[in-house]
Amino acid sequence: MKKFALFLLLLLPVSMFGQLFPKVPDFKGNIERIVEKRYGKEVFSSKRDSGLFKPGAFSGWKYTYLFDGNSQLTRQVNTLKRKVMTEYMYQSETTGNKLIKRETTENHTNDTKENSIEYENFTNSRGLIEKVNSWSVNKKSGTRELLLFETETEYDNDKLTGFTRYYIAEKGDTTGGERFSLFYDSASQLIRIERKDIVLDLKTILYYDYNEQGDVNHFSIDYLVGLRNFDNNKKQDIYFKYDRHGNWVKRYYSVSDKKKVLEAKRSIKYR
Repeated sequence: MKKFALFLLLLLPVSMFGQLFPKVPDFKGNIERIVEKRYGKEVFSSKRDSGLFKPGAFSGWKYTYLFDGNSQLTRQVNTLKRKVMTEYMYQSETTGNKLIKRETTENHTNDTKENSIEYENFTNSRGLIEKVNSWSVNKKSGTRELLLFETETEYDNDKLTGFTRYYIAEKGDTTGGERFSLFYDSASQLIRIERKDIVLDLKTILYYDYNEQGDVNHFSIDYLVGLRNFDNNKKQDIYFKYDRHGNWVKRYYSVSDKKKVLEAKRSIKYR
């Protein structure tokens, strides 16, 4: 279970609940519900072939985000062809200088029914996060295992400029990590994040471009910078379109300099 939870954390570095990594773009406004449809579908023309991927076709996946009266995300339901596959519940509580955020997962597709990832955010006297512990919690067995922790934070006034993330092996030893450096423009908008492996001389660089309203309309990831003989085209470009509240309603990925393909579409209900 620990390996699976850590795998999820590695896959979702930009949208993790309660971590130092910035959530860009984030939810804005007095939201009640968001329904997100995912696009890109594998179509089988016969039982013998491996299928044909049709970009832009509705995949059957639908993500529903539910918010409380304060517009805080409390629940997410993932369905495939109207069948509930996974549910996520979000909770938070504060004790002294420690803010605890929990993401509980109910999986409806296998025997692992309910597990949680718990984030301990430790803050300083100014309310800035200094350290985050990420735990995998198995309610059935009552076990709690440390997956990773983030520390060595650096701030420029209230802007986070750097931190280090350490990963934990099965036996509890540190198994490696990454140093994150964050860069801002003159308007204090985040424009670049560099993730550098602390053992290998490799980096992943994330770039952010903004529209006139200050919303991220282009997000780019440059993978494994510095690896010899690595394809320089290993770069992912994501584009967003927004509503008048500053929430994205369409997300595209680039397949060429001139062509963008729809990846997700959102309908948002406001209070």
